[in-house]
Amino acid sequence: MFPILKKEFNSFFASPIAYLVIGVFLLMNGLFLWIFKDDFNILNAGFADLNPFFFLAPWLFLFLIPAITMKSFADELNSGTIELLKTKPISDWQIIMGKFWASLLLVVVALIPTFTYVYTIYQLGQPIGNIDFGSTIGSYMGLLFLAATYTAIGLFTSTLSKNQIVAFIISVFITFFLYYGFDAISNSLGNDLTIKKMGINEHFKSISRGVIDTRDLLYFLSVTVFFLYLTKMRLDNDKKIKNSVILIAGLLLLNSVNQSIYKRIDLTADQRYTLSETTKNIVSKVEKHLFITVYLEGDFPSEFRRLQAETRQYIEELAAENSNIKINFEAPDHQREALVKRGMLPSQLTVEEEGKLSEAIIFPWAEISYGNKSSIVSLLPNTILASQDEQLQKAIENLEYSFSTAINSITQRRQKRVVVITGNGELNDLYQYSFLSEVAKKHRLAKFTLDSVSKNPQQTLQDLTTLDLAIIAKPTEKFTAEEKFTLDQFIANGGRTLWMLDYVQADQDSLFSNGKMLAYPRDLNLTDLLFSYGIRINTTLVKDLYAAQIPLATGKVGGQTQFKNLDWQYHPLVGGNPNHGITKNISPVRLQFANQIDTLKNNLKKTPLLVSSLLTQKVGTPNIIQLQSIAEEVIEANYKSGNQLFAVLLEGDFNSAYKNRIKPFETPLYKAHSKDNKMVVIADGDIGKNQILKGKPYDLNSDKWTNQQFGNKDFLLNTVDYLLDDTGVIQLRNKTLKIKTLNKQKAFKERAFWQFFNVILPLLILFSFGFIFNYLRKRKYR
Repeated sequence: MFPILKKEFNSFFASPIAYLVIGVFLLMNGLFLWIFKDDFNILNAGFADLNPFFFLAPWLFLFLIPAITMKSFADELNSGTIELLKTKPISDWQIIMGKFWASLLLVVVALIPTFTYVYTIYQLGQPIGNIDFGSTIGSYMGLLFLAATYTAIGLFTSTLSKNQIVAFIISVFITFFLYYGFDAISNSLGNDLTIKKMGINEHFKSISRGVIDTRDLLYFLSVTVFFLYLTKMRLDNDKKIKNSVILIAGLLLLNSVNQSIYKRIDLTADQRYTLSETTKNIVSKVEKHLFITVYLEGDFPSEFRRLQAETRQYIEELAAENSNIKINFEAPDHQREALVKRGMLPSQLTVEEEGKLSEAIIFPWAEISYGNKSSIVSLLPNTILASQDEQLQKAIENLEYSFSTAINSITQRRQKRVVVITGNGELNDLYQYSFLSEVAKKHRLAKFTLDSVSKNPQQTLQDLTTLDLAIIAKPTEKFTAEEKFTLDQFIANGGRTLWMLDYVQADQDSLFSNGKMLAYPRDLNLTDLLFSYGIRINTTLVKDLYAAQIPLATGKVGGQTQFKNLDWQYHPLVGGNPNHGITKNISPVRLQFANQIDTLKNNLKKTPLLVSSLLTQKVGTPNIIQLQSIAEEVIEANYKSGNQLFAVLLEGDFNSAYKNRIKPFETPLYKAHSKDNKMVVIADGDIGKNQILKGKPYDLNSDKWTNQQFGNKDFLLNTVDYLLDDTGVIQLRNKTLKIKTLNKQKAFKERAFWQFFNVILPLLILFSFGFIFNYLRKRKYR
């Protein structure tokens, strides 16, 4: 075999055709990837990876490899040297494998100069070296497996004709059909995944991302072996089909078994193409067709073509996990009004390309349909305070959580039941509309009054314990002993609770109308109940230098009152715990006259959710708060109280506050403790209170006067999801992906150099190799 390999390799590079074919391959790659202003341009896209190259290379291989293999046997058949070869003491398989490995080695020679692309990405990365080598190595491995399959096809077609051109055309046709033909047939039949898997493209897409899957490897090996066997049959003039049938049946059986028993290795640094066990469990419950329509098709900025590609790759992973999932990408151009009516609002983006800023509007939404249910998924989370790159990264990080949450919600047979507790002066419905209207989209929402406890405590408790989550939003009146016991036993029986409490009475309307107000402690009679759970809410107010703004009149100009937005330290802007699924990647949350929480040691796990900045000051109550204090000079030395806790998650086995105590009323539902329960306590009753504009509720995430954006609604919705989540889907928000980007400024300034480097240098490497190869060859045979 080795002499055949050596002969083929030498004869190929002894002729100018070798340098022409490989030179064209390198030139086309260089022009498309570095010069032309197209979708493949790496410098324009701004990402530190070679995805465009691994997408383009298979199409260029359609011409490169047939050009390499077309003369392998066609030349031998035309000149009659094939008969001479057969008289040598070598077998047909040695001849075939010698030519196969020689052709594959030529492809490797063609790929080696493309390592300049890897070096360029390495140097232009932000920071330098910001490239995922695992993914890149895996992708190059995918190209080699693809090249092996193409080479086997090319060898077979070269036995079909004595004419090299005919062999070339047949090879191009067969490889094109196997690469794309099954995709085209699948698309015409409604995106049938079974048909897609018969084609090369479906298997190459996975491995080109850096994911080594034994199902893909076995597919490439099977197709390669099949065509090499056909080549052997042609050389032997063997017309018996028995062996062929056995081979085909064996390969099909092997691939069929491998669909159930396989190994998958994700070589990417952050394991981005590996579905979590939570997602797999959710997807496994899809028992009938589930349709995912993504409105990210069309012409939009290159940065967000990456979001399109990542979204496509992710939902293709879902479809591969469960064949009932059908996917479709649509352009929103002719249905924008209909999308807006269904709640899918467009996003306006500022994009930097080639050092220039441009505006673009996209619809970053997906719609999921399952039976008669439908749900929409936002692909671009509300992160207005983040940069464009951070926004894109968070969007890609959020893909698994967003889709898994939507699929889990839409496939659930029983909706969770959420109630808003009333009867103790809680917030009016209108002030909770922004938050609760979103809760009602996913869960059964209703009111539940505790007034009936005084008349029929048994029935009230029994009704309450059938529910899943109770929301207590800013009560202003004392809870009676019977009401506390009812809530305590709701928790002891496994009910989840979300508390939003104000332990200080602070009337902001009075502050704005009179310029001052009296802030004083509010007794809700809940201290002992919360104390038994391991927390205490203090009656001190917290001032924070990192605060939201309020509008104040600063004078008149031309008879018109002038307003200015000023920081109001009694409205802290607090950050979320970056390591928890509830608060990761949310905007700062605005609190109003918030109190500080102390945690006590007990058997419960306590996780801080909302914490102030370090620059805080505690203000005792009762106290008179004056609006004019906003104009006083801020002395940073007075803000030394450090981080203050405003919201905490409690998890574990909750002991009843009435254990070993006299109970307000006897009930057969009494339990001394609850196993594996959760609750969230927030020391601010106004965290979920939306403003009113012209008699209608305003978005909780926005301020109608200052236009500041907050994360209040996102935080509360994530909290509800977490409290009701028994699948672990909320933990997917902790998934961290790092989108590797280029240094755009450096890439723009050094653009000409790197274009020359990647277009000309690979050609110089090729021709330097040719010069040395031919010099040594001439010297040997001189």
